[in-house]
Amino acid sequence: MMTAYQQTVSDLKLASPQNPEKAKAIAQQGEADRLMGNFEAALAKFTDALELNFNNPWALAHRGQTYYQIKRYQEARTDFSRAIDLNPNYLWALAHRGVTYRFMGEAYYTMAVADLDRAIELKPDYFWAIAYRARVYELMKCYKKALIDFDRAIAFDKTIFVKNWRIERGLLLNYANRYAEAIACCQQRLEEVPDDTTALYCIAVAKARWQGLTQAKSEIELTRSVLRSQWQTGDRGDILYRLSGLAILVGNCEQAWEYLEEAIPINDEAIELVDHDPAWMEWRDHPKTQALIAIGKGTGNREQGTGNRE
Repeated sequence: MMTAYQQTVSDLKLASPQNPEKAKAIAQQGEADRLMGNFEAALAKFTDALELNFNNPWALAHRGQTYYQIKRYQEARTDFSRAIDLNPNYLWALAHRGVTYRFMGEAYYTMAVADLDRAIELKPDYFWAIAYRARVYELMKCYKKALIDFDRAIAFDKTIFVKNWRIERGLLLNYANRYAEAIACCQQRLEEVPDDTTALYCIAVAKARWQGLTQAKSEIELTRSVLRSQWQTGDRGDILYRLSGLAILVGNCEQAWEYLEEAIPINDEAIELVDHDPAWMEWRDHPKTQALIAIGKGTGNREQGTGNRE
């Protein structure tokens, strides 16, 4: 039985020879391919459509989104920009170019915010854009602004972040050194899922930074134990990163760097987490840490998604 997307592709293939707007029909075929994850086929169809009509902002923007999904960010930015040149108030293209800038690196964060600001200005209840702006503010270490946007987004839809919102908010509070609030938020999560390793880790780090390692000893040991118990069934990259954070927190630097070195190739968030996680506070600028991060960036290991959805 064909899926809805497969039926759409089939119908469009039949329709396009008789369709006077052939370029539009071909672009719609490309969009159906994109939605099914057939990215190379989608790119080919969008390109064919644009050869027939290059001044089609919709086809340009959706080819840009296809490039984004396969991490070809420069090409994505070029297509989004062309679409916006043709239609300066193209809301979807503005927001998605903003997200593309986010993945192009720190030098582009202010450009990401500018695009997301414009999209939100055009549509004040564009909560997907608000949620993504919260993520960019977080990366820029503008934690107060990030929390304002975060709270606006979850007031509208608590599922707007793929991870549980209490975890996301607890981590953000932790990054902002608001440790008591971070602990309270993550404890609420543990009432729902007692072995949530991210919540346990957040509490351990927050308590260590707030009250000292001695006071946090039991939380650190519990978190390490739960992480190891999930080694066979959990997210290996996430477990390795959390173990590295616990190790560096207690001053076991060599072990921490070993865990981090293993985590970076398989955990898309590891490089960015080191820059925010209070566990790494005194060690993130150490030459060894920076060398591992540089190697990770050199291999092109970049986060594809931030947990937001549209």
